[in-house]
Amino acid sequence: MRVLRFLLFFMLPSAAFCQAPWYAAQRSGAVIPSPAQPADTLDTCPELTSLRSDAGYSDPPAVREVAEVGAANLPLPADDLDRGGIIEVLKTDLDYWNSRPDSASIQLGPDSYYAPRLRATIRSLLDIFASGLPAGELLKTLRERFKVYRAAAEDGTGKTVITGYYEAEIKVTREPDETHKYAVHLKPADLVKTTPGMGVDFDYGRYDSSGTLVRHYSTAEIHAGALSGQGLEMVWSDHPSQIMLLQIQGSGILRFPGGDYMRAGFDGANGHPYRSVQKLLMDCGETPAMSFRDFIAYLSAQGPREERLADLNPRYIYFQPRAKDSRPYGAIGRALTAGRSVAIDPKYVPLGLFGLLRSKRPVAQAGGLVFKDFNRFISTHDTGSAIRGPGRVDLFWGSGQTAEAEASSMKAPGELYLFISK
Repeated sequence: MRVLRFLLFFMLPSAAFCQAPWYAAQRSGAVIPSPAQPADTLDTCPELTSLRSDAGYSDPPAVREVAEVGAANLPLPADDLDRGGIIEVLKTDLDYWNSRPDSASIQLGPDSYYAPRLRATIRSLLDIFASGLPAGELLKTLRERFKVYRAAAEDGTGKTVITGYYEAEIKVTREPDETHKYAVHLKPADLVKTTPGMGVDFDYGRYDSSGTLVRHYSTAEIHAGALSGQGLEMVWSDHPSQIMLLQIQGSGILRFPGGDYMRAGFDGANGHPYRSVQKLLMDCGETPAMSFRDFIAYLSAQGPREERLADLNPRYIYFQPRAKDSRPYGAIGRALTAGRSVAIDPKYVPLGLFGLLRSKRPVAQAGGLVFKDFNRFISTHDTGSAIRGPGRVDLFWGSGQTAEAEASSMKAPGELYLFISK
């Protein structure tokens, strides 16, 4: 589960939609600071100094609504991937709803639907897509047999903001040494997953010596040794920014010297609010807009200052080992499907729904990245701390260098349609 999912919503300003990040930086004349140009203004940056200790920092939620729209609004479903992935996510959705009681319900705008209706929706969709209808006939069938909902942002355009995430890969060692001083941590034994009845406003915590439920240790406290001596160190990295990358993506491949590797998946958080280090540094005037991959490279080049910058985000993610042949899991409790699983804000868009996404996406080519239009059927399988409001969608790209390059540069306006059988 990619909880920080945090995301890559902060990578590019809205004016840079559909442009490669380096092009945006060059057009603006921005200069990316180097380690020889340390920025010493953070201590006086009002965006940072005015933050309360319990406050997050990210783009505001894109809140407007999820509402039913006329079926005629549904665009031609000319999907850009193979149909096998559609069947896969529908089977994941059906497995999810089969595991839920009949009393389980969702809310789409003003409308409520219970598990039996949602199972019937997914079964109908499975039958339709198994039949191999051409795009024109498929569009006619969807318009005739399904209610169509659209998730919209607050700007009145009916658009959503589409970003991307992927399975990160970082270099690690099995034991610490002079350079590998930062651990990827297992879940502490005293970590408590909170519930609404506990009367707190954080998702994970611990009981302190007085028996009070408080947030678990912050990133800075963990870097200072708060978890030392508990045997929680899974592997070691030489860069805290690399661990931050792993945490933001929520899953990853841990690559050892010599090529061996293990996979790691989300296993809890520390209850602190998420702060986007990239957005903070941009708003404080230290860095221009750049892709998330380039931003992590920037942090990794900051020398002794790197840890301080990583500490700007107090939220910390714990991991568990996963099998080498496993796939990242989402909040739905099932494996994600590359290119089709999306993260959403479940306050507005429920998990386990099937829909159609329309936007532009970066495509890696020999000369760099270009943005191309695409339509694609997706399912809502995941969540993220920075995915807030109905006008936000984070598309899972999978793993590998191409996934990293494209997902790190993904930010574009789009449309998200959701289906419920009539």
